[in-house]
Amino acid sequence: MDKRFPGNVFSSGYTDHSLTSASWTLPGQKEELLGAYEKLLEAGGHKSMAAKLMPGIRFTTSDTGMASAKVSALLMGHSYPIHIGGIVAVDHRNKKQVPDFVDSLDMLFAQFGDSVARLSSLLSVQLEYPVNTMTAVCKTLKMPKKAAMEAISMFEMAYGNRPATAHDVFIAMQEIPFILKTNGANESKLLVLQESMARALTLRWSEYDLAKQVSW
Repeated sequence: MDKRFPGNVFSSGYTDHSLTSASWTLPGQKEELLGAYEKLLEAGGHKSMAAKLMPGIRFTTSDTGMASAKVSALLMGHSYPIHIGGIVAVDHRNKKQVPDFVDSLDMLFAQFGDSVARLSSLLSVQLEYPVNTMTAVCKTLKMPKKAAMEAISMFEMAYGNRPATAHDVFIAMQEIPFILKTNGANESKLLVLQESMARALTLRWSEYDLAKQVSW
């Protein structure tokens, strides 16, 4: 970490019977990784959001399920870290060693930029019916219904019937893991949820911008 991401700062760690994870913030790489995204946020009137942002990285290793070690890209500074994709996994099988995992860091760094670019592109996707869009996307991604409906309600109170961007909706969706964590959900469940939520960055959002109210 110190060689590849100088200036990194340990953020948090977690372990249970099924997995171990640890995350770091990367202040030394903030301008390189988030500079262009921050400028777009500021131009769109989100200066306070831009000021809080920090790139992050998470390592997760598990001997259950897929039995692999993963490194993934995070966006820190919101109520809960945002998983923005870029997962690089090294299978525990086939005599893989720590150097194989270290080599994957270069791959993640390259993918981090692609993930931020996808997130930035959501700023230009205008939605006429953002509440319906958020409901449809959460349903498609199989988000926990109770927490999702609470997050949707919070978004509706904040935006009403006004148009919004896909970026606004994606950020509002990040309340879902925060709500679950507040209600005592375990970390392993939240990590899986975050990976699912990252799939929203690859959706064609216009297909979910429906005038008719979405039933769930």
